[in-house]
Amino acid sequence: MASSLARQLSSIKAKAASVSTLDRKKRQKSHAVSLIYDSKEAVTQDLDSIYLVALRGLQDLESIDHRFRTFEKSLFSETSISIDRFVQTPEQNSSLDRAIESFLALLGPRALLQPAIQALEWLVRRFKINELNAEILLLTFLPYYSHPIFSRVLDIVSLPLPPIFSFLSNSKTTATNPPRNLLTRALSRDAELFSLVSDHIATLINAHLEYHALLSFWSSATISAILSMKESQVLEETIAERTLPHLSTIITARKSPEAQTAAYMIAVVLVSQCRLGDDVLDALAKVIALNWSKKSRKAGLAALTQILQFRDVPEENYVPLDEGIWKSIEAIETLSQDLAEIKKKVKIDKFVVAYILAILEYDKSNFELVFNLLSEQQLSVVQKSGVARSILKISCSAEATVETQGALAETLSNRLEGSSMRDIFLDAMQQMHMDIDEMELKLKTTLQWPKPAATLEDSVEEVHVSPSLTFEQRISAARTPHHLSFLAPTATKEFEALAEIYLQGLAEKKEVLSLFIKNGNLFPQESGLALSFLLRMWTGSYPVLARVAALQFFGTLVQNMSETVDLQATIIYLLVALTDISEKVRRAAAECFTILSTRYDNSTKSPRIWGLESFYGTGAETDQLKWLGYKDLRLLLKEYISPRTEEAVLDRNYVKTLIGKLVDSSTGNEKRKKETGFKTSVLAFLCSHITGSPFFRIKYSILSMVISAKKSPISLYSLCTPLLGTWIKRRNNFLESMASEKIPSSVFERSIMKVVSGSDQNGAIFLEDSIKTDAPGLSDAAGERIAELFDNWKFDTQLSVVRTIMELALDNNVQFAAMDILNQTSLSTEILSAILNDSMLSTQQVDEPQQLSKRRRRSATSQQQHADTAWQGTHTTLRRLTLTLELLERNQPQKHIPLLKQLFAILGELLLLKTDSSLPVQYTQQVLVDCMLPIINTMDNSQLDSNSVRIDIIVSCIRSSTSPQVQNKFLLLVAALAKLSPELVLHSVMPIFTFMGANTVRQDDEFSAHVIQQTISQVIPALAQTTNSTDGIAFGTVELLLSFVNAFPHIPYHRRVKLFTALVKILGPNESLFLVLRLLGRRHWDAVVKNKASDAQGLEEFIEVYLRGFAINERIEAARRYLGVVSDIPFELSVANETKVYLDDAPGLTSDKLLSFKVDLLRFFRTMVSAPSLRSEIEGNFKSTASAISGSEMDNLQVSIAGCIEILLSIVEQASEDRYREYQTEAYDALDAVLKLLSIQDFVTVLESLISRLNDPLTVRRGINLVRARFESGGIVNDNVAKNSGLKILPSVCAALANSDITNTELMKLGFQTIETLGSKFGALEPDAFVGEVIELVLSERGIQCADESTAVSGLVCLSTLGMALGARLLGHLPRVIPLILDILEKAIRNGQELIVIAVFAVIESFTKRIHTFMESYITKILGLVFISASTVAQDAFTDRQSIVDARTVLLETVIAKIQTKPLLTSLIVSWDDVIVQWDYAIIKLYLSTVSRVIEQGTRKAIMSDAGKLFDFLLTAFNSRNIHGDQGHAVIDNLESEMIEIAMQVVLKLNDKVFRPLFARATKWATEDVVDSMTERRNRMFVIYKFSDRLFGSLKSIVTSYYGYLVDTTSYLLLGFVTGEMKFDRELWDVVISSLVGAFSNDQEEFWQAPVRFDKIVDVLLAQLALGLHTTDLLQQAIVAFAVSCSSEDHYKRINKAILNYMRDFDDDDIMDDFQDADEESDRFALDPKRIAKTARLNAGSTSSDVKITSVKALKAIYERLGEEWLSMLPQLVPIVAELLEDSDENVETEVRNDLVPVIEGVLGESLDRYLS
Repeated sequence: MASSLARQLSSIKAKAASVSTLDRKKRQKSHAVSLIYDSKEAVTQDLDSIYLVALRGLQDLESIDHRFRTFEKSLFSETSISIDRFVQTPEQNSSLDRAIESFLALLGPRALLQPAIQALEWLVRRFKINELNAEILLLTFLPYYSHPIFSRVLDIVSLPLPPIFSFLSNSKTTATNPPRNLLTRALSRDAELFSLVSDHIATLINAHLEYHALLSFWSSATISAILSMKESQVLEETIAERTLPHLSTIITARKSPEAQTAAYMIAVVLVSQCRLGDDVLDALAKVIALNWSKKSRKAGLAALTQILQFRDVPEENYVPLDEGIWKSIEAIETLSQDLAEIKKKVKIDKFVVAYILAILEYDKSNFELVFNLLSEQQLSVVQKSGVARSILKISCSAEATVETQGALAETLSNRLEGSSMRDIFLDAMQQMHMDIDEMELKLKTTLQWPKPAATLEDSVEEVHVSPSLTFEQRISAARTPHHLSFLAPTATKEFEALAEIYLQGLAEKKEVLSLFIKNGNLFPQESGLALSFLLRMWTGSYPVLARVAALQFFGTLVQNMSETVDLQATIIYLLVALTDISEKVRRAAAECFTILSTRYDNSTKSPRIWGLESFYGTGAETDQLKWLGYKDLRLLLKEYISPRTEEAVLDRNYVKTLIGKLVDSSTGNEKRKKETGFKTSVLAFLCSHITGSPFFRIKYSILSMVISAKKSPISLYSLCTPLLGTWIKRRNNFLESMASEKIPSSVFERSIMKVVSGSDQNGAIFLEDSIKTDAPGLSDAAGERIAELFDNWKFDTQLSVVRTIMELALDNNVQFAAMDILNQTSLSTEILSAILNDSMLSTQQVDEPQQLSKRRRRSATSQQQHADTAWQGTHTTLRRLTLTLELLERNQPQKHIPLLKQLFAILGELLLLKTDSSLPVQYTQQVLVDCMLPIINTMDNSQLDSNSVRIDIIVSCIRSSTSPQVQNKFLLLVAALAKLSPELVLHSVMPIFTFMGANTVRQDDEFSAHVIQQTISQVIPALAQTTNSTDGIAFGTVELLLSFVNAFPHIPYHRRVKLFTALVKILGPNESLFLVLRLLGRRHWDAVVKNKASDAQGLEEFIEVYLRGFAINERIEAARRYLGVVSDIPFELSVANETKVYLDDAPGLTSDKLLSFKVDLLRFFRTMVSAPSLRSEIEGNFKSTASAISGSEMDNLQVSIAGCIEILLSIVEQASEDRYREYQTEAYDALDAVLKLLSIQDFVTVLESLISRLNDPLTVRRGINLVRARFESGGIVNDNVAKNSGLKILPSVCAALANSDITNTELMKLGFQTIETLGSKFGALEPDAFVGEVIELVLSERGIQCADESTAVSGLVCLSTLGMALGARLLGHLPRVIPLILDILEKAIRNGQELIVIAVFAVIESFTKRIHTFMESYITKILGLVFISASTVAQDAFTDRQSIVDARTVLLETVIAKIQTKPLLTSLIVSWDDVIVQWDYAIIKLYLSTVSRVIEQGTRKAIMSDAGKLFDFLLTAFNSRNIHGDQGHAVIDNLESEMIEIAMQVVLKLNDKVFRPLFARATKWATEDVVDSMTERRNRMFVIYKFSDRLFGSLKSIVTSYYGYLVDTTSYLLLGFVTGEMKFDRELWDVVISSLVGAFSNDQEEFWQAPVRFDKIVDVLLAQLALGLHTTDLLQQAIVAFAVSCSSEDHYKRINKAILNYMRDFDDDDIMDDFQDADEESDRFALDPKRIAKTARLNAGSTSSDVKITSVKALKAIYERLGEEWLSMLPQLVPIVAELLEDSDENVETEVRNDLVPVIEGVLGESLDRYLS
């Protein structure tokens, strides 16, 4: 065999990979798979314990969802413990699978809960769902693919994974969660996986078992898969085919709105990525609309809009929504809001158009909704145009009803005006060749408006014409009017009746002029009624054609009228027509002006004025009209209006501008000044119609013209007085008229208010009266005008208006927001001063009831009434004051500095009022301060009148106020005054800060924090200007700081640092920081004394954060001064009183408390300097300080630290007495903390001086300890600075150890620990510094040879560290070191000094690691001592045995890893005799385990090179039974078993070429070598057969041929057992037979088939039946395995015959047939059953029945194994069976009848009865 045995073994294992589930090891491994426990713990658990845990988990789940209760009777029933899925029927397993799937479906939403995991554990451990239901298990947890639980589930799923989840194999192998892109890639590429996941989720949704995580996973994974397929260029049809079936299923799940929402999301992504046909999109939209639920409706609508957005339809060819979709949408109550929200995020124009078309299709009269959608949604012009065409088609449709046309007319008239849709509709009409004017007449409404927003005159009114009578009939039926003018307010009914006839005639295209206008019955020619009718018609809200026709008719009539008639009254109405929205109307009006102006070309005398007496009827309206003179009239028409009518036609607003300029007198042109009379006449003419016309449309049109003038030549207010003078009184009537004409009253009233100008005193009164009405529209308009004119009024007018407004503001019954007017105005200082005077408080009103003269008699009731009246008056005055101050606050108080004195006077009155009454003045005070603060902040010192500033009043207000907000405002005021004039506030500082400490600092709001910050920043600098010259501390600083420190517990936690930092920085850190620290230290001690641990801890935490706000030198200097205070405090109170140190902040002290106080101050100091964050920050700054700060600052910092050390050292000296021990200890700890702040160089310099004090061992010890701790810390890095510093201090440490008292063990231990630390850090860098003096010190009697165990241990640990650091540099010391430490180790083992043993092990380990080559010469001695340390005697002497074991294990592992295998094995072989001679099983066990580890770690080459030596050693060890057989059978057995395992390890390292000779040698050693006794021979054979049994059992067919070396010996032994030549040895017999079983069972090369070996073994093997050992099946196994390996007919017959011989009685004649020709000396003759029967039974102690039973069992086993192959032997067996069934021994008969016969019948397939009979 050319390959190694190990390689052959691996091939055998690979072939045996598929093991039956019934295999014990396989089942054990399967049982160890757990979701909760690791395999080591899981394999030890039984099903009962697992079940109990799972049942508790199920019960917890039941409390969450009662549906889990159903599984108590199935999966979690008590009988489920005994269920084995591998033996159940397919039907039972199918039912079980359904139950598992149901449980997992219900478990999904709660899969991350601990009870769910506990319950699932049962399904894994009992039902193996990880193997048999892996697919559904993975599907259940797939939504949690990114959670650690999925990785755990994937880990327990058996390999191979289900094929569909093979993409997770890498995640399972690496025990990581699968990345998202992996899942996306798998879903996009594997259609089967995509379908499986989608089907699983759809099933859960249909069962109402969905949950948020599942739907979130499904939607995100599906969307990602769609996008991935799209990127991979998968056909869009394929994507749709995969996705749509599942979507349609889930979209219809109405009871699962969240699932529907997820499906909607996927559907939208799908249609956005794939070009689907319109029919598919429509079908998808219909499914969504018809199946959405109330909860999913909103999401469904959003999806629907997006799906329809992807329809491929041209904008001009949109089609309406399906009727079913439209009905579903109509049912949404919040449709408008929902669409508005959707529109903000995405485009929905195509949906909106389709929806609008659906409305027009299915609900033709709902035009209002259509226009709402058009105005709310963003549609393109083309889309809107299409909608407009659809609407117009309805209006033109023959099917359109009167109601439809009416609804359309109303909607168009209301919605198109001023809308962008107006132009779209007009364009649509043009495209459809429709005339707009005809459309107006058809719909009886106006459709033409201006493009800008509509104004008053654009309001329209729909006119209904009854078509019941013809035009002519209606004229005939009409009555002659009774009024002289249709412009009279009472002629409306008559006019409207005639207007209907007029409109009908125009609509029917009749001759309206001749038949109607010139009808003498209706319009007598001399009356002028026709003109008034036409004037009212073209200025009314009638269709454009009607208005144009009226103007044209007017022109015709005027042309035919006599020139003696003055028609100037019509100018007003023609001007109004020039402002019409329709260009046609304006052009007709321009033509009328042309016609009218020609009437005044040649006339030289004034004609008769038409309408002079009855224009507006006979009444005051007509009488008050003003008329133009002929000259002015001609000038107006000829020069101003007629030449400019063309501009008016183009721009409807031009007339307003024209008239405005005409009457404007603001220009300085001389010519214009001469025209003042003309302007005045025209203005009066126009204004008379404003006041006289009953039509508000006329009033507004003319009013808008005249108010556009910048300045009028005469007061407009005086001209309009007839209207304005009665406006307030008749306002309600006017409002009704405006409402009837659809004129917005608010717009009109704002226009008439503009009539009032800044110079109109009466106009100002009108405005005041208007705001007093409290009528919302009127008062608002008047207020706006007041705000506009206020600056133009004189002081008296302004003051009057302001006072009026103030009175209104004070009146609770007035709803008008009067103060809003003043908020829009800028008030002068004089006005503000005046109203402040009006608001001055009078304390007499309050005090008067108490100051009544005793002589004055008044009843109690009268007094009470007087008091109430006085209180009410004061309350009103207070309100007035508050309003005034609010007004001042909004008027930029800083601009009104002269008011400060007045404000301080008011502040004093408020203080008195608060003291003497219960009136609420806090808000007033707050507003007052808000006014004063800007003034003071703006002033300079020269503007300040110190006599008017009362700081005492401010302080009193602060103290008396209960509002934190007011208090804060006053504090800000103090801060501002302190900045302006420090001397003002100096003497009031302490009351202020005392108050702040008690109140303000406790407030937890941003404003209070700002107030404190401002007060500190402004007041304290003023305080700092008065410095006490003796100590440099500002006057009152300690008291000030004390007030804040006392308030420390009440200051909000997050504001403390900022407050105290600002306080100290403003006072100056150098002078105040140490004071704060001292005061805080006193609070800390107070908290400790009172056992308030939380308070003390809070102070410590505060200090750590607080000190970060200061520079390092400031902190250290403060700490130094703090220590100075601590040091100055004496130990005795009497001395303290004499020296007058700072104890004013710690009252009530005694001498004992004084000491406690000093101790805690030091402890608090240590907290300051040793907090981790502070220390790390300071250390980091020390490294960068040299470059970051100047040299002087650096020196100051070092001086401060040195000062701290000096003070602490002095404290140590002061506290030398025992009673001050705690104080001294605290000082040392503080010193330690301070030293850590030093740079490494300075640290070493200071510590050298400490360590050099040899007369003070305590100081030396502490110094050395500080050095060790400093260099041991993680902050020290191996840079040159640290190295040089460490090497600098090393000699001092060594000198201290060399010269100190050796009995000072603490110092010695610390010294060696310090050397160890330095060596570990710098030994490798500078080995020369440690090799000489240091090593000598370590090896001396002060070191490892010290009599004190702890010192010796420290020395050994130090030596171990130096060994690791120095390595080869210690070679010169090695001959001295190793023997010395081995001697120490031997003594320590003997004396039970376990610490020294462990330390020596560590030394050897370090040396072995670093210089292992040079340790080989010592390894034998080392191993010997290591083995001795494991002895029972040694272990009994040790107290901590486990530590010894651990140290020994580490050492041996190091030795095995570092020492070469060959010398190590040599040392171990040499050590065997020493080990075995002690016969201590603990030593032997350690030895053997070491040998095993060496062989295991050794290479094949190394083992093969020493194979001979190893086998010699093994044979020597195998002989242990002969040498130490008397030591105990169990020990020998264990020893042999372990040696055999070692031998197997060796074998696996060898190949056949090397091992075969060694095995032959081993068999020869056992069978042929000379021995002293047969017992020794027997023992050797016993161990060799044990080894052979193990060998053949492990290596199987590879070594079957090796049995050739044992065949003869085996035959000899087996023969001797049955012939009696050898005493029967059951142990030996067992191992021999067992080895044969292994050799027979693994024969794959027909080794035993060969006659030479078959003949040698067959008879002796079968002769063992004669021993009658039927209690063991070992012989049966051997015979069966032998029969199987020798599969030939002849061999079968021989075996069968031999077995039959032992089944019969031995006195039969035919039993010897096979032996008649045998030689008497041959084995066959010797094996005559008759000859051996007795000897064998005697040798084995059995009976003839035992022999028969053994033979029967052997034959039964053969039939069971070979079955039909052995049936050919049945004829020979039948007679024997018949005999045995009649045997005298019932046991024999029972064995045959119950065991053998059933087996034969099972093979034969029929009963044996007919053969036996």
